[in-house]
Amino acid sequence: MLFPWRLKRALRKQIPGGKVVFMRDWKKDYTGPWLGVGGLPVALVLHHTAGAATESTDPNDKGNQKGANLGVVRFVQSHYRVPAANFTLDRDGTVYVHAARPIWHAGLGTFIGKTPWNALGVRTNEGNRYMLGVEIVSKGRKKDFTQAQIKALRGLQEACGEAAKWPEKKRRAKVRRPRHHDWAGPRKPDILYTQEEIDKWMV
Repeated sequence: MLFPWRLKRALRKQIPGGKVVFMRDWKKDYTGPWLGVGGLPVALVLHHTAGAATESTDPNDKGNQKGANLGVVRFVQSHYRVPAANFTLDRDGTVYVHAARPIWHAGLGTFIGKTPWNALGVRTNEGNRYMLGVEIVSKGRKKDFTQAQIKALRGLQEACGEAAKWPEKKRRAKVRRPRHHDWAGPRKPDILYTQEEIDKWMV
């Protein structure tokens, strides 16, 4: 079974309740194949959007309701010729799937000398062809992810690992979820949470 179909099945299993939305052309080949082992992605890069309807983590805040951040989702989908991420994770926990194949999100960067990510075999400045990317809706000024986002992120990483055939015991491991600045260095601040904080979400 091709990766896009495995991903679709895994997402629906790991993020139930109708919280996965597949955008138009999500199966499209925009830039070529994955370059990871077996022609599959090797990790999920965590970004934040730097734009959101609210910084409140109250689930009842109107900015945390489904549809409140559709402008951000549309920007990720179609502002550029190629989607700006494979996924957008909205503040209500909905995951929008923009692309199952490589797109532009990682930019220039390297894992040389960076443990544990150097073990992934990602070529310098070619992260887009090795790693999926998720834009987590947040203004990015403080640690404001909602509980719905944290829960969905756990399911998203598990689904990506299942579809990409990452070892089961390591699907939620640090090595499989670099933050953007782990790859890009000081030119990118996202995301604001430490790997130790994210580890607690992944249990």
